[in-house]
Formats: sequence, C-alpha cells, structure tokens
Amino acid sequence: MNKHNEGFKPTCREVHRLVSEGMDRELGLVERVRVRLHLMVCQACTRFGGQMDLIRGAMRKGPPDGPLP
Repeated sequence: MNKHNEGFKPTCREVHRLVSEGMDRELGLVERVRVRLHLMVCQACTRFGGQMDLIRGAMRKGPPDGPLP
C-alpha cells in the first residue's frame, strides 16, 4: 500500500485530496468506496464535496456575457 492507503478509514485530509483528484481523474473502486463511507459519517467533508462541485460548475460556465456592472 502507498502512504495514502494506510488504513481503510481515510482521514478528512485524505478525503479532501480524493474529492479534488476525483474531479480530474476517475477514482479507483477502493478509493470511491473509502470516500463514500467517510462521507456517510462526516458532514464537513460532505459540505466540502458540495462546495467543490459548485466551484467546478461555476468555472465551467465561464464569465457572464456582456460587460460587468
């Protein structure tokens, strides 16, 4: 196992890393299961994931058309 997979229960720091990486690459089965299990019990990481989704969606939309006020 690598240094990030020291146990089945990931830390919040590791979940934040995996959520961020999951936006750029497909996570493996074990990574996905570990993240989902953690998100079931950690409200802070669940909020972090939602915030990352919101930011990613805003970035994909791009700037509004026309001049800014």
